[in-house]
Amino acid sequence: MPNGGGGAGFTADPDAVKSAAAKLGIAADQLDEAGKELLAAMNSLGACWGDDDAGKEFAKDYEPGAQGSSEGFANVVEALRGMQHNVERSMTAFTNAEEEIKSTLDKKV
Repeated sequence: MPNGGGGAGFTADPDAVKSAAAKLGIAADQLDEAGKELLAAMNSLGACWGDDDAGKEFAKDYEPGAQGSSEGFANVVEALRGMQHNVERSMTAFTNAEEEIKSTLDKKV
């Protein structure tokens, strides 16, 4: 978080940020499970709209939409996991940089 503005620096609590990032993984797992349950429920119904003209017309819109929703779930899950990974990497880099600076300053003192 900015620390006072105007070039005053940056501070973060890496443990708190990593803990918050873990919640992204939890959300991804929950959404992944919900997406799988939805897909299983949709697949269990089969083509319940029938094979007549009205059913075929319905299927033209429904099937691509159903496929899109499944892909959408997977994309959001992947994005959440990517965000978690990137936040964790950022905090590791932040911690490493902070330790390196402290070590360098300690050597000069």
